[in-house]
Amino acid sequence: MKPLQARIQAWLEAHPPRPFWPLPEGKPDFTSNDYLGLVHDGVITEILQEAPRVLWRGATASRYLGGDHPAFQAAEEAVQALYAHPGEAALFFPSGLTANLAFWATVPQRGDTVLFDREVHASIRQGLRLSGATAWGFPHNDWEEAEKRLRQAKGTVFLVVESLYSMRGTMPDAAALQHLCARYEPALVIDEAHTTLILPGGISWGARFSPLARLFTFGKAVGLAGAAWVGPTWLIEYLRRRGFAGIYTTALPPVVAWGVAQVLRRSDAWEPRRHRLQSLILKARTLLRQRGYPYEGLEGPIALLPAGAAALPLKLLTPPTVAQPAYRLSLHAHNTEEELSQLLGLLKQA
Repeated sequence: MKPLQARIQAWLEAHPPRPFWPLPEGKPDFTSNDYLGLVHDGVITEILQEAPRVLWRGATASRYLGGDHPAFQAAEEAVQALYAHPGEAALFFPSGLTANLAFWATVPQRGDTVLFDREVHASIRQGLRLSGATAWGFPHNDWEEAEKRLRQAKGTVFLVVESLYSMRGTMPDAAALQHLCARYEPALVIDEAHTTLILPGGISWGARFSPLARLFTFGKAVGLAGAAWVGPTWLIEYLRRRGFAGIYTTALPPVVAWGVAQVLRRSDAWEPRRHRLQSLILKARTLLRQRGYPYEGLEGPIALLPAGAAALPLKLLTPPTVAQPAYRLSLHAHNTEEELSQLLGLLKQA
């Protein structure tokens, strides 16, 4: 066996499988990130059917090499209308991963310090490895440790958190975050991937903190694909010119950006879905507490349930994604209380 093959084979044998996992057929969806049910209920299909035929094509290149289209500017304008403050702009990327790589590999630089919650997306960590900046992780939502690190930080100091953590289903302590920002004034960056469009009124979770930048993604509640940074115009122009992950990645088909713009512009129409989703979150909390079953999260539509004897029709997460094997429960506006009760009823057997 050649050295490379031996090394990779050893890694494979030391780590659990990570298979692709389609939604179980004929069963309720408690897995996907389609939080508002726009895909499940056919809303996205209907919206895309309204798109002009000329948009139904590939981009063929990055936006810098002939792949740009007015649909991308329309999406950026829709993001700005919904989320930007005066003096801010938006920049559309093909995915949250490319957006994070573009930002974290180029904005912080050698001599700067980045503090991040250890539960942030892997794409943030990967970008930081390319930046040359000092990067310090602190235990999840451990604000005392974060403050210790802030006291030691040098250069321009960045603090990055997520509005809703995609595995644990928890949110940052808003009061603690506000305290740290007021006292140390770091450049706060908030990844809002899992709260985009689902909060009351479709608002931004992080807008209250006056952050340097916020990232919104469109492959979850929006039901399509892509992402956009929102920040001051000078920062967006910098990302436009230097954000290599956007510069060198083929753009999405224009119809996707067009669809994103349509979904964001119709944000008010999704308010009943937000209400149904919040009601189901409250119901899940009640049922789990009644059963005395431990869980983490449900500060949004995500919960982490310890793996027990019951085989749940949910995605089983394994290390290193989580410390211990656990099921990820994802709630949606289209789930019913009856479906939820049946699912959580299985936990009695655990």
